[in-house]
Order: sequence, then C-alpha cells, then structure tokens
Amino acid sequence: MSSDSDTPDTPIDVHDPEKVSKAIKNFINGDNEVGVSTSAAQSSTGKQFHDRRDVIKALTNLQTTYKPKFSPGETQIRTDDFKHALLNSMAKMGNTNMTKSLNSIDGRTIDFVEMLFGAFLRDDNISVAIKSLLLELQIPLIKVAMLDPNFFQNDKHAARSMLDTMAHLGIGIECEDNTLFKTMRLIVDQLQTSFEQNLRSFNTALTALYRLTAIENDKTGKQEEETQKAIFKEHARQIVLNELQRQTYKKVIQKELKPLILKQWAALMFQRFIKYGKDSRQWEEIVTLLRHVVYSVQPVLTSEQWVLLNNDSDILISDIEAQLNTTKLSPGGIDASVTALREIHSRLIETSEFFQEEPDYSLAERSLDEVIEDSAEEMPDEGEPPHIQISRLPHNVKQGVWFEIYNGEDRALRRVKLSVILFDEAKLVFVDRHGDKIIEKFANDFVEELNENKSRIIADHSIFSHALSQIINSIVR
Repeated sequence: MSSDSDTPDTPIDVHDPEKVSKAIKNFINGDNEVGVSTSAAQSSTGKQFHDRRDVIKALTNLQTTYKPKFSPGETQIRTDDFKHALLNSMAKMGNTNMTKSLNSIDGRTIDFVEMLFGAFLRDDNISVAIKSLLLELQIPLIKVAMLDPNFFQNDKHAARSMLDTMAHLGIGIECEDNTLFKTMRLIVDQLQTSFEQNLRSFNTALTALYRLTAIENDKTGKQEEETQKAIFKEHARQIVLNELQRQTYKKVIQKELKPLILKQWAALMFQRFIKYGKDSRQWEEIVTLLRHVVYSVQPVLTSEQWVLLNNDSDILISDIEAQLNTTKLSPGGIDASVTALREIHSRLIETSEFFQEEPDYSLAERSLDEVIEDSAEEMPDEGEPPHIQISRLPHNVKQGVWFEIYNGEDRALRRVKLSVILFDEAKLVFVDRHGDKIIEKFANDFVEELNENKSRIIADHSIFSHALSQIINSIVR
C-alpha cells in the first residue's frame, strides 16, 4: 500500500494509452482537483473566456521572449505567474482590458503541462544546464498539448522524443559554456522562432538533435577509445610490474641478467598480456618461464637444486631464446642476454660445493615447480582478492552507465561515465562527455560511496515518461 493517499495501489502504466487518456481527460475536465493551480480551480461563473485560437496566438507571441532560467534547488513552476503573463499578453494583443479569462479546459491543460515541467525540475538525473534549456520549451509544449489531443498518449510523438533526446545528449553537460550546449540552444531557438501551429517544426528540431547526437557519439567515441587504449596499456604495465615483483621478491638477480628480466622479458609479458590477457595459456607460459629463470640463477644451496640446474639449463635457455625471438626486440640484445644467462648457469654449476662429475638424478625426483614452491618467500599480504571486491558492486554498475560522482571534500560532484572496469586491480575508470579520463576509483571505495550516497547512478531514462508517470499517479485517486 502506498504511503501517498493520492496514489493508487497499482501505478498506472504510462505506456497504456487508454488509462493515460482517461486520467488526463478527467483532470482536464475538472473531475479531479489535485494539483490544479488556484487560478484554474476558481469558479468561472459569469466570466468571458478567450477563444483557444487567440490563446495559441498569444502563446506564439510569448514563446520567443518568455525564457525563465532554472535556479539550482528550484522544484516548482510558477504557473500562476505564467498565466498572468499570458492574459496580459492577450489583453495587449486585443487592445482590451483583462476582463476575459482562460476557459477551464485551457487553464487545466496549462496546469498539466506545467506540472510535467515541475517534475523535470525535480528530476536529479537531468543536468542543471539542460533544465534551463527545457524550461524554454514550456510554451511550445503547451501549444502542442492544445493542438494535438493525442499528444500525451503518443509515446512516439516528436515533441516528447525531442525532450528525451535533449536530456540524453546533455547528460554529461556540467556547464553552459561549451559547443554542444550552444548548438542545442540554437536548435531550441530555431524551434521557438519557427513553431506557430505546424507540428512539423518539432520533427525538424528532432532531426537536428539526432544529427548532433551522431556527431557527438562519433567524436567522443573515438576519443574514449583512445582513452581506453591508454588505460589498458598503463594497466598492462602495472600487471607486468606486479608480476615481476612477485617473482623476484627477495631473489638474487645478477647485474648482467637484469636486461633480460627487467627489460626484454617485461616487454614480452606486456605483449602477451595485451594480446591474450592474464587468464590465457600464453600468459601463464611466460610467467612460468620467468619463475624458472629466476630460480635457476639463485645461489645453489642443495644437491637437488644443483641436479635440476645441471639437467635443465640447456632446455631452459633454449625456451627463453625461442620466446624472445617472437618479439621485435634487438637480436643483438637477445644474444647478449642469452649468453649472460648461459654464463651464470655455468658458473653456478661449476663452482658449487654440490658439483658432481656424474650427477645423481635420483636426488631430483620432485618437479622444478614443486621445488620452487617450497623455496618461495611469501610476499606481504596484498589484501582482498580483486574478484571479491568487484563482486560487491551493484549489478547496475557497468560500463557505459553515467554517475554523479564524489570528487573529494569541498569539491563539486562530477557527471562522468564508467568507461573501464579493471578486474585485475578492482579499479573503475570514469570519463567525461568528451571521452577523457577524469577519475578512477577502487571498487571497495566506490561501493562505500554509493552506500553513503556520496556518489549515485544517473538514470538515463525517458524524462517525459518518468515525469508523466509521476503526474498521472498523483492525480488518480
């Protein structure tokens, strides 16, 4: 049961034309007084009324000059002030005094449209800049409602699509000082100038907005793609660095071997990660070889270790050389590194106290990986695994979704889009409407911000259907 006594137990579906038509007809005809302004609800006994044709003419005269501005925090439309301005305009147009009034149906039609715009003001998903632009479309929408009796029931109407497209296109606009907003304003200005009674003016405006959307998507899409590539490259470098640190933690790396491990093998790892990813067989193959190489150059402390090195050295060196030769690295550099590795192995084998003229291979019954596992030093705890952190994100946190995001104490919230989720690091990367990287968040931190309402999802919905649903369900008992 709803807590609002004016709201039905089962909300009306705004996509059901019959129910919408009935609810609006009852409201327009005065069968429901909820939400009607004082001027429209008054008794009109004995008053003369303006003809609708004159009302539309007066609205046309007003629509290029009546441009209310949205103030942040504003939640109500001043309907009575607007009606007064309209009646005053009609009086001047007819060179008469203000003895005539709007008839009840016209007054209630204005009330209903203004209630919709009030809902737009209260919709936090619409950017502040776009709210200011939407307010300038009040008069054109009032005229559409008077000219087209099926306007509210037709969810494909060009006027409704225009409002929705403006909100979608401007979802990331944070100020009015940009080319996109100025172009949208030109489209609105053109509509206000051209629209008298021919509804095709909205089709023209909608076509212009669609064209603008395509241009913006192409431009920002290309920039975001470049941003994503840069993010993935940096991510790959970090993954390689982390793996190198893990495999060389508290290990001896001879000076002559550093070019092989820290440069050439790092370049190979980067290449494999970019091409195949961390969960691939190709990545696991070179990480395993790295582990074997690092272990092979450590001081020989046991007979088992010596036998393994003596037995596997040539095979290991051959595998390392084959892998490096798949890259575009300098052949001379590869030869130098392979030679250095061979010399280190020879030195360790020949100078070891465990040197055997006739190696006893029974001393090395365990596999190399088992021996390495036993000798490995545990790195400090890295905390909770990334996949656990990612799993805490709400299901609707995904790439392409817009957010109003916390940007630090005493800083304004930012409107940004989630562009990349780095699962290996449990990190989320956000871009602005241009496709440029703005901020990154670790998953656990972002979940906490969402829970504390410091950050929130921006619903990229049909603003008209959303507003209509609120109004319809507020006027139906």
